[in-house]
Amino acid sequence: MLPFDVIKKIPQNMTHNDSLFIARSDQRIDKWVHHEWPQIPYSAIQKALRIGDIRVNQKKISSNYRLNQSDTIYVYPGWLQKMNIFQFSEDKLCDHWREKVSNWIIYTHKDFWIIRKPAGISCQKGTNQILSIDDLMSRWAGHPVHLVHRLDKPVSGALIIAKTPHAASILGNMMKEGAIQKRYWALVHGKVKNVQGHIQAPLIQCTFGVKVCHEKTPKSLACHTEYFRRKVYRSPFEYTWLELCPRTGRKHQLRVHLSHIKHPIIGDKIYDPLCEKDTSINLKLHCCNLSFFYEERPILIECEAGEDFFTNL
Repeated sequence: MLPFDVIKKIPQNMTHNDSLFIARSDQRIDKWVHHEWPQIPYSAIQKALRIGDIRVNQKKISSNYRLNQSDTIYVYPGWLQKMNIFQFSEDKLCDHWREKVSNWIIYTHKDFWIIRKPAGISCQKGTNQILSIDDLMSRWAGHPVHLVHRLDKPVSGALIIAKTPHAASILGNMMKEGAIQKRYWALVHGKVKNVQGHIQAPLIQCTFGVKVCHEKTPKSLACHTEYFRRKVYRSPFEYTWLELCPRTGRKHQLRVHLSHIKHPIIGDKIYDPLCEKDTSINLKLHCCNLSFFYEERPILIECEAGEDFFTNL
């Protein structure tokens, strides 16, 4: 069941067809883009114009180009996704999905929500992604919402959703500065010998995702993960329940670090070399805890894993 018809909002001063807009106002192109998406900084808009992610009449143009009536503007959807933006649709959720999304909410603040993200739904819209957390939450709220951070599609757990661009900016800066602490649960293959440990291995982008970089390079990123062993299981095979504390926040950091120490996460189709690609087993990684101060008040969120986290192995 789809939660809504896939229709994008038409800006008030434009007509819209997919990613094409027809100008109806005499305005500089950079001013128009900033008016439609005010949370995107001018520096990012100017770069998009330079490299052609935004074009007018199929041509690259400068940021001071003044729109003429009936100019055709193309905005590359991938750029909007990169900027953490999607075009909000006012289509409402059906009753089934409205109830489902309501049940995700585990904490409400005047500036943000914290939800329990289910595994299997992407945080952001992308190619071939009909469902996304930002879209579903925006339709549920009746206005655009803003992701403060992300969890990979197969990962479940606590996720902060800001209600306004201002709140998103504050919380986003807190996340970058390490003021928001996150903890995860993971079920990993084999018996982890140490009760507590640290993994410090730099990461670098590669063709299939991310990998450990054994030599320091300008493109490698320092990464640090602390872990605590909670329990070792013997059946149906030997595996370990870990609690993970990422001290840095890199893409796929936890997954790559655990694979690096020869204890890949169960169900990891990318970083577990023995995992069958068509397996029905979900990735056993869950964000179980968030803690931070907001407006000088402590916020501590415990987010229990779903019933299937410790089953379907």
